[in-house]
Amino acid sequence: MKKLYNFTLQKTEKVEETVVDKNDKGQEVKTSTEVEKPVDKQFFLKRPTRRLFDEAELYYAVKLSEGIKAGLLTRALLAKRFSNDGGVLGEQEKQEFQELYEELFEKQVEHQGLLLKAKSERTEDEEKKIEELGQWLQDARSRVQEFEMQQSSLYDQTAENRARNKTILWWVLHLAHQVNDDNEEEAFFGSGDFDSRIEKYDLYEDDEDEFYLDVINKFFYYVSFWYVSKTSDPKEFEELIKYAEQADLAERGKSNIDDAAENEEAEKTEETEEEGGGDPFEDVTEGTPEEG
Repeated sequence: MKKLYNFTLQKTEKVEETVVDKNDKGQEVKTSTEVEKPVDKQFFLKRPTRRLFDEAELYYAVKLSEGIKAGLLTRALLAKRFSNDGGVLGEQEKQEFQELYEELFEKQVEHQGLLLKAKSERTEDEEKKIEELGQWLQDARSRVQEFEMQQSSLYDQTAENRARNKTILWWVLHLAHQVNDDNEEEAFFGSGDFDSRIEKYDLYEDDEDEFYLDVINKFFYYVSFWYVSKTSDPKEFEELIKYAEQADLAERGKSNIDDAAENEEAEKTEETEEEGGGDPFEDVTEGTPEEG
């Protein structure tokens, strides 16, 4: 089975451990005990096929139609309302992202053209250019994804957004796979139709097993990232994931530093208030009955 992305999570399980010792007579004695140990569990996303893409497009169209019939606005209608109110983006932002999209397309074409050339036939300059373009494309896609997510937040209640979220769930149910205890590859939500897969998904949620809920969250994260990035090349997708996770760690690190600084400032303020005795009139005025 062709794979798009592999990942490993550790699950605490009871495993049998055998300890070999010697008795008073010098004979080997084996003692087996059950102990809890973290065990690596393998999971992966199946590489999507043309047939899956066709089925997903049809599923999206059906869900879009359902949303419109239920009264949800389309992006076009909502955008028209925004436009009547002056628009979502300023002229400078529109120009900036238009240029970014155009440059992204041009550099992607150039990058793909260089990759089509056999590695043995590439010059040193071409290899360097491939590396530079790859890094630029990663940065540009991150900016585009950030921009699209910001825009997406404005259209959370549109028919398209509902259909997209339903379709991401559809992809999760079809791409999520695992390697079982017999070292066999199998679909994480079973290999039946959509209804049977969603039933298996509901069972996982109802069981509230933290490990499997974590696995499902990972599948949603990777599938959502794939859905936005529009790449089905395993190597390119892995590089994008690494870049995104590094950026996420850096952001979390910055957030932790900011939180620590705020806590330290709050502690200093509290200490100052304690040393100063606070407001001398606070206890006198608080709880004073109103006149009249």
